[in-house]
Amino acid sequence: MPFCLVRFKYCCCQLRGYLDSSRLLPLGAGHPVSLPRLLFTMPQVSQRPPPYTKDKTVFPPPLQGDVAHRAWTFQCAFENAREIVRWTILETFEVWTDAWVFKGRKIPRKDLQQAYSQAPKELQVAVDWQLQWDFPVILHDDGTRRWHEHVRRKEAGMHEDVLPLGKFEEELNSASPAVRRAVQLTIVAWRKYNESIREEPPRQDCLVDAYNDASASLKAALCFVLEMGLSCPIQRQRTIDETKADMYLVVEQHRAQVIPYWNAHGRAAGHW
Repeated sequence: MPFCLVRFKYCCCQLRGYLDSSRLLPLGAGHPVSLPRLLFTMPQVSQRPPPYTKDKTVFPPPLQGDVAHRAWTFQCAFENAREIVRWTILETFEVWTDAWVFKGRKIPRKDLQQAYSQAPKELQVAVDWQLQWDFPVILHDDGTRRWHEHVRRKEAGMHEDVLPLGKFEEELNSASPAVRRAVQLTIVAWRKYNESIREEPPRQDCLVDAYNDASASLKAALCFVLEMGLSCPIQRQRTIDETKADMYLVVEQHRAQVIPYWNAHGRAAGHW
């Protein structure tokens, strides 16, 4: 198997491995689940008073001089969110796996603006996503956020496996150089594996034209690379199918863990 595929599968296994983190409750063995099952597994909010509401301080605090207005706007939205969403956002800040100033630290509410303003872009996107969609789930990295967003769009009937040309170009332009390179190399790898065509990678400024001329299956693969933010190319449909099966399983387990972990946290802190 080519190294890029081995690396891709390894990344998927690593993401599933987050489920065994000490930050989460133990999980039993499971099998990939179909998307319809996920429609019935969204966590319900506990009726017990959560620990967060013990703090009666009026928030948000005034805009701090060394943070952007966006950080204050974030905290305003945060304070108006459901209790369990606020709690999972604070947990997301603490367990985020990428290196940043507050990595591994609990963020008190008074420091929320500072934490948000110094968070990496992917972490800001993750906590903004939780607020936007009122989603109580603990996110560990950009990959888990993308997996949850994929399933959310599927459930809402909004997901597009193949993007229109203009939308593909928009997504491509907003992608990182590493992801754009993966798109470029996927074109070559996919055609070599599936169509027995050997060719040089298209130039970066020709990727939109290459997408327009691609087969339906290759278009779907290129859109998948962009959607997942992959930094390595893929060459076969089986890789996509296996990743999606892992994705649905991980998302279901993440959702199922929220309420038990929240209640365990509250009991351990003596709040109930």
